[in-house]
Amino acid sequence: MDEVRVITRALYNEGKKWKQLSDRMVPIKAAVASLDLSVSAFFIGDANAHGHSAAYNGYQSFMENILGGAVTEFDQLGTALDRIADAYDRADAIVSLNLNQIYSA
Repeated sequence: MDEVRVITRALYNEGKKWKQLSDRMVPIKAAVASLDLSVSAFFIGDANAHGHSAAYNGYQSFMENILGGAVTEFDQLGTALDRIADAYDRADAIVSLNLNQIYSA
């Protein structure tokens, strides 16, 4: 059977990267949330201003939700990678402990 090797340092580094991406998304989400435009911004001399405003507001809300999800999910992904690395480290420590108990005199 082939041996499986997990380099936990790489998992920790990847987790850190996702957490940093989460932190970088926070100001972007805040910027999108502040991009409100009133109905008058869409007035071009016809009666479609309310429709255009509603479309813009819907898209802005959609983007804000997507970016909010990125903040949450990127952080969760980073935490999950850290937990995976921790689990591998714990498992390696247990295996090492068991082998030491077996082979010690």
